[in-house]
Amino acid sequence: MGLRCLCAVLLALPGAWGVCPPPPRFVFAEPTAPLNESYAVGTNLTYRCRPGYTMVKSPVVTCLSSSHWSSNPDFCIGKSCGPPNIMNGNFEYTTNLSLGATINVTCNIGYRLIGKPSVQCILGGNEVFWDDIPHCAIIPCLPPPKIENGQLNSGNRDFTYGMAAIYSCNDGFDLIGKNTIHCTTDDNLNGIWSGPAPECKVVRCENPTVKNGKRLSGFGLEHKYKSTVTFECNPDYFLNGSSVVTCEADNTWKPPLPTCDPGCGPAPQFPFAELSSAVGDSSPAGTELSYRCKPGYTAAQGKSSVVPCLSNRTWSADPDFCIRQQCARPNIENGDVNADSFPFETVVTFTCHPGYELKVPSAKCVVSGNGVDWDPASPYCEKRLPVLCEEPPTIANGTHNGTKGMDFVQGSTVAYKCNHGFTLAGEPFLRCIARDQYQGAWSSPAPECRGGANIIIVGIFPLLLAMLVMNI
Repeated sequence: MGLRCLCAVLLALPGAWGVCPPPPRFVFAEPTAPLNESYAVGTNLTYRCRPGYTMVKSPVVTCLSSSHWSSNPDFCIGKSCGPPNIMNGNFEYTTNLSLGATINVTCNIGYRLIGKPSVQCILGGNEVFWDDIPHCAIIPCLPPPKIENGQLNSGNRDFTYGMAAIYSCNDGFDLIGKNTIHCTTDDNLNGIWSGPAPECKVVRCENPTVKNGKRLSGFGLEHKYKSTVTFECNPDYFLNGSSVVTCEADNTWKPPLPTCDPGCGPAPQFPFAELSSAVGDSSPAGTELSYRCKPGYTAAQGKSSVVPCLSNRTWSADPDFCIRQQCARPNIENGDVNADSFPFETVVTFTCHPGYELKVPSAKCVVSGNGVDWDPASPYCEKRLPVLCEEPPTIANGTHNGTKGMDFVQGSTVAYKCNHGFTLAGEPFLRCIARDQYQGAWSSPAPECRGGANIIIVGIFPLLLAMLVMNI
């Protein structure tokens, strides 16, 4: 009996197996009946939504065999205050618009906020509402300023954001400035006017003249506010300044009247340079002409290729601002170059060493691509073929020391001699000389060997005379 009672007591304790403790509490709901200390497994309890909340799921919780309560989460949610109606404004929010939500209210451009900038969705009885919605009021401006010698055409009324004040001047007066100003704002709280009110005054500019120029418009003698005059210069003069001037509120022309200044004549010509772009027959002072070096020339160091027109109507140029390009020194094998410098358009000649013949006598430094080079490109010296003479002529009653069948080249020498009893008449030595660059010839005709029988007779005659005298 005692054990049974003890088990009953243990089962009745909250959290014991098969028993649930009191159900959980919710901020959005409350039980429909008073709660007990413990509940048997399978017990269902029903909740109702608290004021300001509405039911969206089943409000029943159940005691499970694990001694825990089961329930649908958030079965009651806060009621929505709905979007507020804010004329000429808007609101910003980061959550939904239900109970407890806070929104920030802003006004459109030209309107200012009246009231608190933030409002909250609060509970009143069993309903929710926005605690204190502000409103947006249009921004007013103070009355526009009055002007002398003129009037405001917009009438006497209140001016608010976006409205315009329109001015006009009395007869004989010119309106200086804008005839209309607008009510605007720079802080979205207070109204201001977009600019100052205009002035009404009499404006007259002097009759304008430009020396060495003439008018194209504005021919009258009286020039009122905002009158314009257009000028052009006479031939050979150039406009310095604006061609159009306007009569402004301080009775002066703006920009200042131009001048017509003399200019320089045709662009200068140079043998070594040409203009980078075409120009007319005359140019105003201050004009700068740009030149580029002609082919075969290059810019001289430290000199400018820009030629300005000076105020004295003359062109000013650095002398020789382009100089001739230099060809490389030509190299001729077995020969020599007859020059020491090789600028563009130079013609150089060559000589060959002895025994060589010049095939290209000269070369010229000419334009090649972006630089210069030689034309023709390769002068050369060719080895000269030997000049040969025919075999030396033979002579009667004599011989020469030349060997038959040998080559007799230029400079070869042969000697002649006569047989015994003969006398040599003529040159005893013949030399092979060049008749032209290919053919040789002997320096003189072959000699002769004279005498023979005459000498014998001359030798016998004294012998015969002696024999007769001696009666032999």
